[in-house]
Amino acid sequence: MFCKNVDRINPLKLINPDVDYTFFCAIWARRFLMHGTCNTVTKINLDSFKTSFPAKLLAGVQKGVMRTQYRSVPLYKSPFDLVLYLQLISRLRPATVIEIGAKFGGSALWFADMLALHGISPRIVSVDIEDLPRPSDSRILFIHGDVLSLGVALPNELLKELPRPWLVVEDSAHYYHTCLAALTFFDACLEKGDYLVVEDGIVAELPQNIYGRYENGPNRAVNDFLSAHPERYKIDWELCDFYGRNITYNPNAWLCRT
Repeated sequence: MFCKNVDRINPLKLINPDVDYTFFCAIWARRFLMHGTCNTVTKINLDSFKTSFPAKLLAGVQKGVMRTQYRSVPLYKSPFDLVLYLQLISRLRPATVIEIGAKFGGSALWFADMLALHGISPRIVSVDIEDLPRPSDSRILFIHGDVLSLGVALPNELLKELPRPWLVVEDSAHYYHTCLAALTFFDACLEKGDYLVVEDGIVAELPQNIYGRYENGPNRAVNDFLSAHPERYKIDWELCDFYGRNITYNPNAWLCRT
């Protein structure tokens, strides 16, 4: 298909004969094939969620992720995604971060600190079904709640008070039905320019057997959701492919409301 033999593309070789443009052509081709315009998603399939992480490297990265701490609190995010979030924070300057899945509160604390370092007054709302020890921080509101009943945890009265733009992070149970529940709930709440990130679609490619229980839940949910609402969202390819094709734990899942 596209750019199968880059040596035949003489204009590229004239630009720099020492550069292999295959990787860049592959990324361009997938964006072209999956977009009718630059603004909305018009075609997507599960194959497009695959990452270019080598399997052995990915296994090692995951071991490090599960040992990562921030200010002595567990922070289960990949080093790639922490940098991607910094790029997004700098560009979007979110006034509110809504996190579904708090665990021990490390990511909520990290988001609060990173927003503050960017000169943004942090407002972090973090929902989790488990009551675990978490940091006490006036910038963070921890709420006991279920991703399947977000209307209870996040009533309209609370949402109306949260300043825009929003950065919503879906990082709950990673099953298809839980991811789709979060996507459906926030679809009715988001405004143009808000971001919704569905985390950990990478579970489909992690080699450890334990991750098979998720049955590719995040990617399937994002795929079905975007297929049903292609005009409402765009995939932020700059973030997805910042380090290479879907070198992120959130493949095809950095979404901007249009």
